[in-house]
Amino acid sequence: MKPNIAAIRSLIEGAKLDALVCMAPENFTYLSGAYISTLSTIRPRQGFAVLPRRGDPALVVCSIERNQASAESWIEDIRVYTEFAESPVDALVALLRDRGLGSASVGMDLDYLPATSFERLRDALPALRLVNTSERVAAIRAIKTPEEIAILERTTRATHRAIMDAMAASRPGETERTMANRVANGLVEGGANGILFLHFGSGKRSGHVHGYASDAVTNEGEIIRMDVAGSYGPWSSDLARTYSSGAPTAAQRDVYRNLREIQAETIASMRPGIAAEEVFFVCRNAFETRGLNCFLPHIGHSFGVELHEAPMIRPGDRTPLAAGMAINIEPMTFDNEGACYHTEDLVLITESGNRLLTLGLAPPEIPSIGSPIPI
Repeated sequence: MKPNIAAIRSLIEGAKLDALVCMAPENFTYLSGAYISTLSTIRPRQGFAVLPRRGDPALVVCSIERNQASAESWIEDIRVYTEFAESPVDALVALLRDRGLGSASVGMDLDYLPATSFERLRDALPALRLVNTSERVAAIRAIKTPEEIAILERTTRATHRAIMDAMAASRPGETERTMANRVANGLVEGGANGILFLHFGSGKRSGHVHGYASDAVTNEGEIIRMDVAGSYGPWSSDLARTYSSGAPTAAQRDVYRNLREIQAETIASMRPGIAAEEVFFVCRNAFETRGLNCFLPHIGHSFGVELHEAPMIRPGDRTPLAAGMAINIEPMTFDNEGACYHTEDLVLITESGNRLLTLGLAPPEIPSIGSPIPI
């Protein structure tokens, strides 16, 4: 997949750069079009995607990743280094010198570059002028292309379907792990190549926001909360739902109904031009109106090849929403018994407002496991 080259070249021109170097895993993937998973999982195995203001782009990757980079990237000039025998930074230095960029002004992901790599780069090229472009590249990634939107809609809906099918097949008396494994199996069968995370808990364990399923048996009358992300190459999904294990109390129904209404009101406010923080305030006011506790520092985030992209739906982020942004909205609250309620959907900002990329919002009334949800 080729990035928005026009926007990236505009960044280079606007910042008066001679070249842009992307090495954070998300930015490398975006600029190069190649998904090298070990850039995230094996941090010393660095890769660099280099786009000069003039001249052809180039990649620097570990030698064992060359075949994949060559197969997936639109960039033809691929330089390699041998792991353990050579430093990836030294390979980047050689490329910059080869291109006459040894004393140039270069944009780079300084939010991600390790201090040791930074020092090695500066020692080798003391006249190099480095500019932190981490946020500027992320801002370009925030506006999704039609191809990217299609990918996110497909992965999100597949994850939504896996959750609904798994919960419809579940019963009180089963363990959290049994139910969570159904979700995981559904993700893989639906096209995911792995599980990024699967946070799952029942009863008071539902309040372990980033906890994992245990062997605890789920009893009737408990709240079950899950936050699920499948991995699909460089992409992922991220969706949360809340269920009852059966026979929900009136208080549980009330908390769930209010949370679902809060999410719907928040999403209804989303349109081009509204500031990210204004969407947060809409959500917070909806919590206050219903007497529920809004404890989160954010209630949503942009989403793409990075799990939490900018803008964040939080106070202080005044980024105007724009058509092409894909943003997860995920209000969360607790009841008086300590159970956590959470619903999360991916929303695409359109020219006229927004549309859901999931199969639809959660049901208005709390669903119970063992019962299918009509779409």
